Amino acid sequence: MTTSGPVQGTESRSPSVEVFKGIPYAAPPTGDLRWRPPAPAASWTEVRRCDQFGPRSLQKSDRGGGQQSEDCLYLNIWKPRERVEAKQPVMVWIHGGGFTQGSGDQPSYDGTQLASRGVVLVSINYRLGALGFMAHPALSAESPHGSSGNYAILDQIAALRWVQDNIEKFGGDPENVTIFGESAGGTSVYLLTATPLSKGLFHRAILQSPWLDPAIFRDLKQKTDYGPSVEAEGKEQVQKLLADLSDSEDVLAKLRSLPANEILDNIKQRWPVATDGWIFPKPPYQIYADGDQREVPVIIGTNRDEGTMFAPRKAFGGTLETFEQAMVERFGKDGKRVADFYAPDSKNDLWKVAVQQITDVWFVQPAREFARAMDDHGREVWMYHFTKPVWGWMGAAHAAEIGYVFGNLPEPRPEDAALSSTFMDYWIQFAKTGDPNNQNQPEWPRFTTAEDQHLLMDKAIKVASGLRSEACNLLDEILDAKRRANESVK
Repeated sequence: MTTSGPVQGTESRSPSVEVFKGIPYAAPPTGDLRWRPPAPAASWTEVRRCDQFGPRSLQKSDRGGGQQSEDCLYLNIWKPRERVEAKQPVMVWIHGGGFTQGSGDQPSYDGTQLASRGVVLVSINYRLGALGFMAHPALSAESPHGSSGNYAILDQIAALRWVQDNIEKFGGDPENVTIFGESAGGTSVYLLTATPLSKGLFHRAILQSPWLDPAIFRDLKQKTDYGPSVEAEGKEQVQKLLADLSDSEDVLAKLRSLPANEILDNIKQRWPVATDGWIFPKPPYQIYADGDQREVPVIIGTNRDEGTMFAPRKAFGGTLETFEQAMVERFGKDGKRVADFYAPDSKNDLWKVAVQQITDVWFVQPAREFARAMDDHGREVWMYHFTKPVWGWMGAAHAAEIGYVFGNLPEPRPEDAALSSTFMDYWIQFAKTGDPNNQNQPEWPRFTTAEDQHLLMDKAIKVASGLRSEACNLLDEILDAKRRANESVK
């Protein structure tokens, strides 16, 4: 029995695990609820058979495969079939996909293996693209908080509240919830650990390759070096979408009456996270710098070859001259310093430089900044770096660790099965106790700003230190100067 009504699960891939698919955790964000905080789910009285995953959020990718709908606020639960007296740790998975694609029901996220090891595993869907992040002055004006955008983050908070209210019925412990996610899911964990609205909703956090490129964070109302305000961008996009809107028409009524696919097809889908004064009273990095984040232990990590998934084959325009121009365009007066630091020997090296720079700028440097901020304010932090080549030329690529974390490797070799067990041992022990160290695996020292240690995850597990420290130091310096400049403009 949930707070909305009774549910019935179904078989998973293991007889020891039961799965509940497609439980609604909020009302469909359609019609008048489009671009509003999630509302409570409707109640039901008959037993709801949860044997089919709920629709994924509307998205442009894979539009022919899998059901998509604006009605997408569903979660899934994998639980040990045998009920034990002690409540089980809860792990809530937040999927990645750049905030424009993905879902909680992807096969690689199947929670059977983790649940069979004694946790209750939850995966969620949330609004994506313009439906999840678009801001607009009219949306802000109707909000009691003067806020718009970030609806996807409010969805995630609503899902965590649902977990607090219901997970005990599934054998889970609402006082021991770990949130974890990869890529934009890791970004979500970063944001949930920052926002004051998440207080009391989780107790540990794992960030796998969080996508933290500074350019994806913007102010709701103020222009910065990274672009116009999120409201201004929304206003521009809506003008394109509603070019024939008369002065007397209600822009929000018109927007909410449009078919969702028309919004998907005609305005941009990649939106920044907005510093809105409510969900994020300050820029997230400032929340961490000031020590105002959640007081929870964390694991954070990156993969060696994150950039192989994103670097274009003809990187930086394909010549050494255009490489230097690109550095100036991205880094301004520091462009020459950055160009000299990454200096390719020839144009044949440009792709490798792009891979490394994306890895550093989007992932490694911000991960270290996050870990330092947590450590500086007394939070316990463990850092890892995944280096095992998995996908041919892509190497230890972005998302390559997910199959290991979930134990979902197709026909794994013994070394891969062993590494997957290592990941699961660390992750589950962390979910149980807030410390990943356990008797089955090598010791994993805490990260501290002073010692800068991390665990290398590969065929051999070993401790290392100073991950990309020279690049991180350079990027820290440049980023700090840019942030100071933006603050002075305000």
